Amino acid sequence: MDAAVAAQQARRRIRPPEPLVMAAAPLTPAAFRCPISLEVMRSPVSLPTGATYDRASIQRWLDSGHRTCPATRLPLASTDLVPNLLLRRLIHLHAATLPPSPSPEEVLSQLAAADGESAAAEKAVRSLAAKIAPEKGKRASVASAVAADLDSAEPALLSFAKGGAGADARVDAVRILATVAPELVAYLTGDGTEKGGRVNMAVEALAAVLSADGVAEESKDALVAALVAEDLGRVTTTLLGAGANGAAVLEAILTSPAADADAKTAIADRPELFPDLVRILRDAASPAAIHCMAAAVQVRGRPARASMVRAGAIPALALAVAAAPTAAAESALRLLAEAARCGDGKAAIAADAAEVAAAVMGRMIRVGPAGREAAVVALWLSCCAGGGERRMREAVASAPEAVGKLLVVMQGDCAPTTSRMAGELLRAVRLEQERKGMAAAYDSRTIHVMPY
Repeated sequence: MDAAVAAQQARRRIRPPEPLVMAAAPLTPAAFRCPISLEVMRSPVSLPTGATYDRASIQRWLDSGHRTCPATRLPLASTDLVPNLLLRRLIHLHAATLPPSPSPEEVLSQLAAADGESAAAEKAVRSLAAKIAPEKGKRASVASAVAADLDSAEPALLSFAKGGAGADARVDAVRILATVAPELVAYLTGDGTEKGGRVNMAVEALAAVLSADGVAEESKDALVAALVAEDLGRVTTTLLGAGANGAAVLEAILTSPAADADAKTAIADRPELFPDLVRILRDAASPAAIHCMAAAVQVRGRPARASMVRAGAIPALALAVAAAPTAAAESALRLLAEAARCGDGKAAIAADAAEVAAAVMGRMIRVGPAGREAAVVALWLSCCAGGGERRMREAVASAPEAVGKLLVVMQGDCAPTTSRMAGELLRAVRLEQERKGMAAAYDSRTIHVMPY
């Protein structure tokens, strides 16, 4: 076989090149989006580092005291913002090639048509949320569209807000609800013709907005101001009737700077407040009810503390200390400490001594420092202050590993006053154990500390 034939056969074995397939270009180039807001830039400006941002986003970054470039983390020699006119022109040319954006009403129709298809519904929610960015000036049109179709739009948005999708979709749904939240306030002060389901749905939406991290504080303050501007008596009664979500809204009002002292006092002094919060806590084991009680006590002090005790809160708080999430358990411990500061509260704690002592001692070292200090204060006021209550001393002495847990608190990083109270509790417990003939040595099966 000569060389010419061999070369010809080799050429036949070489496959012809396949046509080059270009990937579809993204709808919006990444360079057109602000690195901070991730939205298409309306007024791109550049920092001395060369990074480009939307003017509104980078100005907020600088106004908050930062003096570094968000993208490069480099220190800024200057905070001068230079308009990026070329990029702005490119963004405008690109926008002219895009199809027209659907109206809020059209997006809501798409959301209703999704009917359980999570991908289509999430796309509609994201599209609607994109229209309410402050710099786009379409917040009012979105709010009016959602308000006009509230019966069908709100359930779908609440489904996303409660966790029916990814984190981004949850934030978007809450932001949309925030635009229409002022419209929902009217349901709380209606003439009674509104259906209970609609009222509960409105309260649930308000709770989602006021407790969300993705909503601007200014929007939350405006919503609280709208709530306190109504008939507070009727608003409070409606919220308490809505259960845990209503308690969350009330707690937001009581802790908001947008509500004045008179409004907060009017809520905290409502005679049905604590009985209804105790009912909510018992029925739903709601952390919101605990936080609302704590806010009311913070507002009114001694009168609210007495109302809480009279409402029968002590047994419900003991259950919450034992079983609630950490933040709620710490609030419940602080409320028990507040109750123990008055005679009626101390007597109510002693009446449920076994349950209270078991709950507090069982949770004492499974909370943060603030919770441990509140636990020690509650026990010290009940067992030692003013002679204390014998029933509580007996109950604490009978709690598993009581001595070891008090030693852990004493040897931990706590305030000197807390350490002193724990020491007095320890002596009271040991005396009670000796009086009843219990073992003098502390149980170190699960807690290993060196005694003093």
